Amino acid sequence: STTVASQLSTECVDCVAGRYVEVTGSDQESDCIDCAAGKYVEVTGSDQASDCIDCAAGTWLAATGSASASACIACSAGTYVAVPGSSQASACVDCVAGRFAAVAGSPCTDCVAGSYTVAAGSSSCVDCAAGTFSTTVASQLSTECVDCVAGRYVEVTGSDQLADCIDCAAGKYVEVTGSDQASD
Repeated sequence: STTVASQLSTECVDCVAGRYVEVTGSDQESDCIDCAAGKYVEVTGSDQASDCIDCAAGTWLAATGSASASACIACSAGTYVAVPGSSQASACVDCVAGRFAAVAGSPCTDCVAGSYTVAAGSSSCVDCAAGTFSTTVASQLSTECVDCVAGRYVEVTGSDQLADCIDCAAGKYVEVTGSDQASD
């Protein structure tokens, strides 16, 4: 008959990935400690809490004992967390107006000149309308899109400089500001 003692391993066994044990002489698997929320360790046999790696900035992880960086969850588009090792989705905060994050987990970046966002938490910027331009980076207001002056027009959206406003051809004119086509 097989005894319980003969079924137990006679060799020291590594703690599984996601766990560690700092003391010597451990005699049971339950001595292995889960990496904290916001952290993971991909290798077995870790012997220090510092072996647990922070989830990258832009991600968070609520679970303890995680064994892979892929367990870290990206902040949704329009939000970001700058601090590595975040353990809650609420750590992901909205990008401020004038900034956006198009891709989950990516940092907030300024809207380029010729565009704006009025709302926090944006995943894209809005181009200035045809007939207008803006030289302002990280614009928070549609009113920063300025009309081309009378006698000039711009047919495309997202113009970022006065030079984008084109003079009417010889023999033509436009009396209104903010014209968006040569035929106005």
